[in-house]
Amino acid sequence: MQNLEGDPNGSFPEFSVAIQAAADYVNAELGGLGGRPIEIVLCKSIVSPDDSQRCANELSADGVELAISTINFFGNHYSIYAGSNIPVVAVTPITIADFTTPGVYSIGAGGGCLGVHTGLVQFATAELEEELGIEVNRVGVPWADTPPGVVCYNDLEAKPLDVIAGREPGDSARAGENPDLEYIGVPVAPATPDATPQATEVLDFDPDVIIFSGQGADCWNLVDAFGRLGWTPDQIPMVLSGACTDFAAMRAAGPLAEGVFFIGSGNTLLSPLEGQEPGKNLDDATVYQQKSAEYGVSADDIFKGFATQGFSAIMNLWDVAQGLDEVTGEALGEALAATDGTQPTF
Repeated sequence: MQNLEGDPNGSFPEFSVAIQAAADYVNAELGGLGGRPIEIVLCKSIVSPDDSQRCANELSADGVELAISTINFFGNHYSIYAGSNIPVVAVTPITIADFTTPGVYSIGAGGGCLGVHTGLVQFATAELEEELGIEVNRVGVPWADTPPGVVCYNDLEAKPLDVIAGREPGDSARAGENPDLEYIGVPVAPATPDATPQATEVLDFDPDVIIFSGQGADCWNLVDAFGRLGWTPDQIPMVLSGACTDFAAMRAAGPLAEGVFFIGSGNTLLSPLEGQEPGKNLDDATVYQQKSAEYGVSADDIFKGFATQGFSAIMNLWDVAQGLDEVTGEALGEALAATDGTQPTF
């Protein structure tokens, strides 16, 4: 596994602890992968193209059978794994390479930018109108100013909004649906200590709704900046992605978190167990919340969106392994390649 840790521009240690906990759970209680215990070899990297490749070189040289790429801003590491015939699972796919590179399998809940950002647009411009009974013609779009963030914003937020407004051609049934739709995009650099200027620019646009996706700390720094300018969720609805889920930060935000909308399939694992209907969602949420705690994930890290995705990646590999006569990295890659999109995921 290579994971971004220790860099203010992108640090997600919750991936590492959740993946290790899931591996320990599978080894101790589910018989490993086809009777073989999972051994996690972790390489931590910073947000740097060179460091991305360093980790891939180190793990390839170590002889790993399968690589887990949690979240990577460059996608330049895949050719190194391919050179060693190592299949790769991309947990949170956010670059074009995550979706187009042979031998790379993007199985992250929610689909990374591809699903999440278009989902933010869909929810804000369609479902939210029905949910709150408001008309949405102006959308504030602060966006994460990172290498993949540029693509995620332009292709998966700005373009869909332009399609809905009829300024951009598209095959969607919603193409040209709202010619009055306008938006403002405001870049927000990672680890910005005071996002007041960016929040001011968004609010000066007088949006009907605000959408954002980024690492948890950046989400709540931005919310804090909006709050200091007098914004509340009651005044202007805010829609965040599952990447922003961080219960400790949400508690610290107090009233500013109350009424904020979250979208993302991974968050079903964080729903309170009491009151849920019996079935797969309850079963998966019970396993996640109980076993992640039992195998070493802190209470704060359990309730972070990326922790759910890391744990899910191992559980989905375990599920795929159930259909194999002999489990190897190569066999897991072939089994992932043979999936057809109909399998229920953890």
